[in-house]
Amino acid sequence: MGFSNSNIIILLCIFLIVNGCNQTTSKIIVEKQNPNKLIKDKQKMTPKNKYFAEKVVKKKIGTSKNTTTNQLSNNDVVFEFRNERLLQGQVSKKPLQNKKTTKALSAVFKMLNQNISLDTTNLNLNNTEVSNPIDYDKYIYNSEINGNYKNILALLPFTGSYSNFALKIRESLDMSILRFGSKDIQIVYFDTGKDKYELNLKNILKTVKPKLIIGPFTRESLLKIKPFAKAESIPVFTFSNDIALIEKNIWSLGFSPEEQIDSIFSCSLRNGSKRFGLIAPENLYGNIILDRSVSLIKTNKDNYFEKLRLSNKQINNKPELFSILKNFLNYKEEVNSTHTKFDTIFLGGSKEFVLEIAPLLAFYDVDSRKVQILGTEEFNTSEIKNEPSLEKAWFPMIATQNTEDLKLIWNEAWKDEYDYFTNAGFDAGIIGINYLNQNKTIDVFLKDVKSLINGFTFKANGLLTKPVSVMQIEKLGMLKNIKLCNDID
Repeated sequence: MGFSNSNIIILLCIFLIVNGCNQTTSKIIVEKQNPNKLIKDKQKMTPKNKYFAEKVVKKKIGTSKNTTTNQLSNNDVVFEFRNERLLQGQVSKKPLQNKKTTKALSAVFKMLNQNISLDTTNLNLNNTEVSNPIDYDKYIYNSEINGNYKNILALLPFTGSYSNFALKIRESLDMSILRFGSKDIQIVYFDTGKDKYELNLKNILKTVKPKLIIGPFTRESLLKIKPFAKAESIPVFTFSNDIALIEKNIWSLGFSPEEQIDSIFSCSLRNGSKRFGLIAPENLYGNIILDRSVSLIKTNKDNYFEKLRLSNKQINNKPELFSILKNFLNYKEEVNSTHTKFDTIFLGGSKEFVLEIAPLLAFYDVDSRKVQILGTEEFNTSEIKNEPSLEKAWFPMIATQNTEDLKLIWNEAWKDEYDYFTNAGFDAGIIGINYLNQNKTIDVFLKDVKSLINGFTFKANGLLTKPVSVMQIEKLGMLKNIKLCNDID
């Protein structure tokens, strides 16, 4: 059977269509090592304003050994700028040109100008260019530390279990110096997450000659760094939450367990709580928060309390854990039974600890709408705020201010989650820059200075006044301010 002319034309059309569908666009992979090629080839991706590479000093940017690569489909476009985002890659002369962000920046400048508690005489509020050298490396390279700069040494754990917190603080520090820094100030970063890093501390301080240290993050690191900082009289803004280590020239920007307990129990006692059940992990942290809680409860001799410390072994042995909690809560296996032993239960510990115990409290008749549940700042996580057994629970939180505009800027710059360490890092950067731009000694400069975002008031001998609010968890994870306790220090 022969083909008609019409059949031949139809087959030809089908062939052309199939061939056209096979013309796939090859994937474009932008590698960290050579980002300029794509920018050069794709003119539409180049910012309108010229990028002044010399405005930002980048030094030996390293890549993590733990970086993993995902399988890509043929049409994927990959940008390998995740860690540095705004600061590593395309930066225009005037970054963040989004209208909302520009408005937000203007608002921040205005707030700083109006903040009479800060000495803003030398603060570069009109700086719209990226004009500050920043050492983007996590490590110290002796030959590259410029002695002509006023150096801020940032000691943060970029490797290890706290690396996510370190990166968050680093992003906020970078943002503060990019927006408000002057040309003679730079931040030098050093990784305290490495083993035996303390062996290099003396050489690091000798090389960098820092005017200020921001960090470290943990109590253990602060213990190692304190002797060197004290010997050189270098002021320290640490993120450690151990207030036992603060002293002259060392200020803690962390929210310590003691400060959290003081605020939440003062509020609870003012609200009429009398009978307390205290549950915490059997470790150093658990001992600190339980001892502090008991000292506050004992201020009234008519108050009653019982303590329960739970070890990891007990938590992992479910039958034993159930038995312990039943006895502690005086649970009665009766129809329509209600809890009567405690009017208030404090549940302290990590997020995992809280989420393990809270549902069991509800199972053993502790209704959080009738028995007041107290927690620490650890409750301020989405998982806990959305846990049904913790509805109406109370926890303390730093009463931040001026955050809406900063959140807009943060989102534009980093596309990252905004949290407490965003505020603390930004405040540390702003105050540090302002300190280095004047000639006062640190104790004179910080006298009654109030930080812009967290509202910390600096006092002598390392003391800080921190505005704390007590929050109540509502349905769907919403929060309500307990106004009864707003004036509790």
